[in-house]
Amino acid sequence: MGATLLVGQIRTLDPACPTAEAVAFDAGRIVAVGPRAELEARVSGAEVIDVGEATVLPGFIDAHHHVAISALYDGALRLVPPKVTDIASLQAALAEAREGSSADRWLVGTHWDETLLRERRPPTRQELDAAVPDRPLFLLHHTCHRALGNSKALELAGVDRHTPEPSGGVISRGPGGVPDGLLVERGMAPVEQLARADRLGVDEHGVLVRMAAHYRAVARAGITRLCDTAVPRDLLGTFRALAARGDVLVPTHACPVSIRGWLPEPVDALEGEPTGEEAGPNLWIGAVKLVFDGAPGCSMCLTWGQSLVALARTLALTARQRSLDPLRTALSIAPRWGLDVRSGIALYQPQEGERIVRLAVERGFAVASHALGNAAIEVALRAYAAAGRRLHDGGVARLEHAAFSDPGAARRMADLGVAAGVQPAMLEMHMAASAARIPGLPFFPLRRLRDAGVRLAGSSDYPVHTFDPLAGIRAAIARKNARGDVVDPEQRISLDEALAMYTRDAAEVLNVGHETGTLTPGKRADLVVVEGLTDGEPRVVRTFVGGLAP
Repeated sequence: MGATLLVGQIRTLDPACPTAEAVAFDAGRIVAVGPRAELEARVSGAEVIDVGEATVLPGFIDAHHHVAISALYDGALRLVPPKVTDIASLQAALAEAREGSSADRWLVGTHWDETLLRERRPPTRQELDAAVPDRPLFLLHHTCHRALGNSKALELAGVDRHTPEPSGGVISRGPGGVPDGLLVERGMAPVEQLARADRLGVDEHGVLVRMAAHYRAVARAGITRLCDTAVPRDLLGTFRALAARGDVLVPTHACPVSIRGWLPEPVDALEGEPTGEEAGPNLWIGAVKLVFDGAPGCSMCLTWGQSLVALARTLALTARQRSLDPLRTALSIAPRWGLDVRSGIALYQPQEGERIVRLAVERGFAVASHALGNAAIEVALRAYAAAGRRLHDGGVARLEHAAFSDPGAARRMADLGVAAGVQPAMLEMHMAASAARIPGLPFFPLRRLRDAGVRLAGSSDYPVHTFDPLAGIRAAIARKNARGDVVDPEQRISLDEALAMYTRDAAEVLNVGHETGTLTPGKRADLVVVEGLTDGEPRVVRTFVGGLAP
């Protein structure tokens, strides 16, 4: 295949040459960027593609995505409206699925959300047993941070009234300490591990097919590189099989987690290949993933003043929306009163965090730590600081989400060279519209982080929310929630800054800035063509991954 010349409005994201009329690429690499006439003379005989008024950009990078877990569970029953709107309809959907499944296999469902059920609560173990009494049942929450199990599933996982409360997790219990079926954070790990193994055993071919289809979908959305931030050893084997078939269409960084799941401490994962090792065609080992707090029960620490103002705003929001959802959202975080007000679930205490980060960097891993709440961010940054000079030996250290970063945390992140993997499109999720603003702690403070000097890598956290990069760019600029209200407008960033998050800056955070992220001669020919970029209704019309149109 010969050279290609793309003509249009070229935004290179390269500060040395920000705009151009044309970009030429050949053999998977960019060979020239500049005026059209000059490039036509230089690469004579190239196929010329004139995209008119459309914009040509570096391919988008999704720095926090979940390919493997999504493909594993996407073949399961989706417990979402309009089919599921209350507990009775959820039971009916489970009973129907049970009739078509094998009696010796796990029945799995996904995407349930208690805030979308009429009762506004999870079903109990007894309600699950009524629908599925004779085989193990695992229902994964839409956040992937909690789950439901029926009696059979709990029995197989060894979870009963005598099971101690896991550190960094909750086994919800009823009378007499008997588990009621709800498993939160690390509490869900024993059940999820068994369900995952069963699904891989019975449907690995289906997982491979769904992964391949997902790669085609992300490429159509303009994504030319991604980072899967939760890959246990068994799913890494699936990734390798997919790569061997040539179906890892988009270059991928696979972040190892424990074989016990994405929430437990990943000591076993540190026995594997370190960050940067090639794991197959288009596949590399990414940063080891740590999870410092829950979601949506993130680990927060508020002053009494912040708490009282947030409570007043919650009551006002409840009245304005004529719904108890804002109050339910506030109470769901289980506030604990003291000299300050703390809420959420902390998965690592300070000394535990320091130990696992130090162990990871000593073994050659970069570190990517889920930390949503300000208290979790503080614990993670303390662990990063304790790692000293070796913190970035394996690659750029990251905080995933960093959603409630205060000014001091933003400055410390910059001083430590810690990047943030952010998901601005989460501003548009329905549950964000039911949460009152906390004074001094805006949700995803992009302007604060960027002005402090923190590198921001744009991402989606799919399947928690859409993987469309244009949705993230739109949200970063407009900051509108699901109700159309503008949220913390002072945290808006510009179009150019938002584009950089999903291209140049994300590439640097993934340690591949020398390869991709800008339209610069010598780099990979990863490009996306977008119509209507500045008109409010942008859409991807063409993608090139390594010079090829997938």
